[in-house]
Amino acid sequence: MDVRGTVAEGFEPVRDAFARNFAALGDRGAAVAVYRDGRKVVDLWGGTRDVDGTEPWRRGTAQVVRSATKGVAAAVPLLLHQRGQLDLDAPVAAYWPEFKAHGKERVLVRHVLNHRAGLPVLDHPLTPAQALDPLRGPEAVAAQAPVWEPGTDHGYHALTYGWLLDELVRRVTGGRSTGEWLADEIARPLGLDLWLGLPGAEEAAGRAGRVGRLDEAEPSGSGPRLRPKRAVTEAYTDPGSLTRRAFAAVTPFPDQNDPAYRAAALPATNGIATADALARFYAALIGEVDDVTRRA
Repeated sequence: MDVRGTVAEGFEPVRDAFARNFAALGDRGAAVAVYRDGRKVVDLWGGTRDVDGTEPWRRGTAQVVRSATKGVAAAVPLLLHQRGQLDLDAPVAAYWPEFKAHGKERVLVRHVLNHRAGLPVLDHPLTPAQALDPLRGPEAVAAQAPVWEPGTDHGYHALTYGWLLDELVRRVTGGRSTGEWLADEIARPLGLDLWLGLPGAEEAAGRAGRVGRLDEAEPSGSGPRLRPKRAVTEAYTDPGSLTRRAFAAVTPFPDQNDPAYRAAALPATNGIATADALARFYAALIGEVDDVTRRA
């Protein structure tokens, strides 16, 4: 596999490990970027950008980053808190009155951010079309009863996290979505190729090689696989488990290559970014990046 890009002196083992992912683990297309002390020290890519393997991964190829979206989206309410617009210890219902049904008046904003709200599942899953409607997801979680006492336990809010977070942001900002706030306040100032709600112009560029296409099937190849722990596997396969139900909050799951899915803003799942954008975003959270000062 032809791995392209550069690494700074001392980071050559990263290139070796990245190349092994193709040779030994069956990776088909990927990129990796690393910043240290505000400077990029790793910038590598290789393989193909799409499911049929005809288009090479290029510098600047972007991809749906699935749950890596959550970390980026979480910066929005945290920055709103830093600016004095959102209290992490306030009840969610203080900003979103309809949310308090079924005992959820005890859910705090911080419970949403740390997956302790007790709302990982929907008793009535949404269809793909409903999930893309910015109103239906928040309505569904507002009507949902918690499956544990909020704040007393932890469980991955795989899909509901996005609707909870986005509606909070909208209520606090007078209607601005998480994707709009992210674009204006974070992505544009930092020069990030990162979107929560892919613009039409970028979708058109994607068909020409800008945004990759995901393969929903199990990866092919003869190399060894990294296998999850048995308990995790059992939870995914048990229809009654909270894990399985959390991922079934949208049934069936939308086609992640569908332009309508990419254009929607789902802060739990459908951010689109380059590897460099993700790395640059996290570097900016802790200091200056290429002499661009982070903004509070």
